[in-house]
Amino acid sequence: MMATRYAFTGSCHCGAIRLRLETTKAADALQLRSCQCGFCTRHGAITVSDPAGHAVIELGAVARTYEFGTRTATSLICSRCGVYAGAFLQEGGKAWSIANVRGLAIAAFAGRAGEPMRYEHETPEERIARRKQRWTPSVLNFMVC
Repeated sequence: MMATRYAFTGSCHCGAIRLRLETTKAADALQLRSCQCGFCTRHGAITVSDPAGHAVIELGAVARTYEFGTRTATSLICSRCGVYAGAFLQEGGKAWSIANVRGLAIAAFAGRAGEPMRYEHETPEERIARRKQRWTPSVLNFMVC
């Protein structure tokens, strides 16, 4: 028996960063998180992930990366429209990500608040382990725009 899959799509304001997120749960059953670090609060980020799902992130030429704080993940920011799209972690040929449902305007999550999360007590190693466990397995594709 095949498990039910749900698909969500979104993009930054100008479309240079696009996401397709496939999950094992409906939108209302997925936890939304609101990291309380300075970067995420300044961007109003509300993120989602599904460790049993899969994400494909398409990055146009104007997609930029930024490593904040412990530099254990890479944030995706569009240099054209300024949207913070989410973050990813790459290690050993694999990638995991979170999607900023506000920045990518993913309609299925509109109007929902994120659960406030604090991670400053974690060591870099603990942070990486948590991300591998809770973030979505992902593929990053670089597009020609």
